[in-house]
Amino acid sequence: MTAETYTSTTTPGTTTEGTTAAAITTAEESTIAVIGFDLGHGDTALTKVHVGTRAGGASLGDRNAPPEIIELGGDRKQLVTAVSVTDDGQVLIGEDALDHQGTRKYVAFKSPDLERAEVRMPLELFARRVVQDVRAARLGDAPKVRWVFGHPSGWTADQVADYRDLLAEVCAPDDVSLIPESRAALLYARDAGDIPEAGSLTSSALVASTLIVDIGSSTTDYTSVVDGTGRPVDHGNVVLGAHLIDKTLLALAIDRSPDAPRLRAELDRTPGAAEQLEISARKLKESFFATNPQRFQRNPKLRVRRTEEVFTADNDVIELLLAIGQDDMDRILSQPLPALANRTWPEAFRQDLAAALEHAGEDLELVLLTGGPSRMRFVAEIARELATDARVILGTEPEFAIARGLALAGRMDQRTRGFRADVERFLATDAVSGLVEERLPDLTGKMAETVAGGLTENHVIPAVRAWRDGDIATIDDMRDRIVAGVGADLNTTHNAALQKILSDWMAELRPELTQHTAVICRRWNLEPSALTLPEVTMSGGQLTVEVDTSAATDVLNNLSNLVNVVISGIIAATLFGSGAALLMATGPFAVLVAGAVIFAGVDKVKKGIMSQIGDKDVPRVLRRLGGEAGMVRKLREQSSRQESELAEALSSSLQSGDGGRLAREITASIEKQLTRVAADVELLIR
Repeated sequence: MTAETYTSTTTPGTTTEGTTAAAITTAEESTIAVIGFDLGHGDTALTKVHVGTRAGGASLGDRNAPPEIIELGGDRKQLVTAVSVTDDGQVLIGEDALDHQGTRKYVAFKSPDLERAEVRMPLELFARRVVQDVRAARLGDAPKVRWVFGHPSGWTADQVADYRDLLAEVCAPDDVSLIPESRAALLYARDAGDIPEAGSLTSSALVASTLIVDIGSSTTDYTSVVDGTGRPVDHGNVVLGAHLIDKTLLALAIDRSPDAPRLRAELDRTPGAAEQLEISARKLKESFFATNPQRFQRNPKLRVRRTEEVFTADNDVIELLLAIGQDDMDRILSQPLPALANRTWPEAFRQDLAAALEHAGEDLELVLLTGGPSRMRFVAEIARELATDARVILGTEPEFAIARGLALAGRMDQRTRGFRADVERFLATDAVSGLVEERLPDLTGKMAETVAGGLTENHVIPAVRAWRDGDIATIDDMRDRIVAGVGADLNTTHNAALQKILSDWMAELRPELTQHTAVICRRWNLEPSALTLPEVTMSGGQLTVEVDTSAATDVLNNLSNLVNVVISGIIAATLFGSGAALLMATGPFAVLVAGAVIFAGVDKVKKGIMSQIGDKDVPRVLRRLGGEAGMVRKLREQSSRQESELAEALSSSLQSGDGGRLAREITASIEKQLTRVAADVELLIR
């Protein structure tokens, strides 16, 4: 089948020439602003990328540019996850919510427990206000917006669905999608370009041998790739969050305060105040780990500190000093925590990471740490201690890894949708079936030759001898033995001969098919061979295939069944049918034909004689007429011609039998393989 020239629309006003079995058309691309919305338990960050072009064809910047951080609440790159509502109904978020006095503050409310009003209400208020602010000030004239949120890997499918429903209401009428936060970290590691230590790793290596450890304020998530499939496996700990350290630090500061009893009473009365102090404790912790550790070594009394004010019910003010040195941090990190089954935070992290490393396998090359808390020095130390054969690296801004990865995921998914649509359109054409049907005669011819070759020597002569000696009662029984013998030959070799023929045939078809799919790959910036089918080969009499063996060998494993369905009728017609059949003029059969009217009462001797006497128990004296040597010689003399006729009839029947079943099965198998290959290729789209 000759490939046709086609024109495929890419950017409006431009065309790309290539070859494919049929024209692949795509709708004109429109501009989509993709927002990566990392709504965190402690802090929130957003990033933005664009996909597509304006309707007039004007470029909207670099569509492959890295995600741009959206500044929130002025010039802040991160927004404290906090919300409050003023007396006049104004919704305040971030630092504004914390600074406003006299209102109920909600802090650190991200949770899967959306049935609880104290979770659902502030989460909805916060997300809605952020969406409104971003729409008003940051999206320009982009006609479409897609919001991509992350969720902890440890959340259940039902929890994720409930979260998606809530966010869909908040972001309506825009598109909303959710992906695991650790999956976003994987895409960040691959595509963001701000991990200099990973520069020597190829993209495929980064995808195929990486463990992403994403530490957040409320959870720790892991993403690993198993067996190099490119399909991340996500899991996590929904309890192990860095806020547990913040709480312990705050508790230590309160214990040291001379106003501890009053503070505890006030914080019990006003939960929002405690959450606000916890944010201060987190900032102090970040300052501690941002300080050069050598300074603490040189001066053991060195402290990082900050002072916070707590307003009491009687309008008094209590000052709380938050101060921490190296000895304090050692004490905090060695404290058993009830939330972690009385393990310390480092102990729980060590156990979880060890399990994740075991899950990732022995070929792990890279451990990537993301999330703001991954800056805690002991995190990398534990990772390097456990992952002795892998590189442990930290991005330049790990606190923005998820937000960047979410935007990248949204952009990739938009392009993947287009790629998937192109593949589906291609499969909807007759390109694959046309290739199969064009090359099918070559396949069925070789298959038929394999089945028919040696039929006379291996099956006909032994069966005729057995019938002549009385071991087989009737001619029909002899026919059945020949058919069964051919089937047994196929089964005892596990169809190796037929499978080898088809695997060789597929090897010749693969490059022709690749010429047709290469245009799709070029359109989506993939290698032209990305959609090449996996190679099917023979090894030790068994078929092997590089990927997805079941899909690639479905039709191969059905071949013997298909051949056995048709050989019975073909052998019966060729050997035992009309007057031109092989056995009609051989040995005792010629005598039977000549005396058919007397012996069997047959009126039409030359038409269907064998079928009419097939169930008759011919006397042994008639079976032996002509002598065995002469009969065998006659069979051998005619074997070449008769086996050739049998092969021709079998080939024709394989092509047309059951409405072209063989062509349909091969086409379906190839399309199934292409779909599976395309699913793997999707992760390579950027």
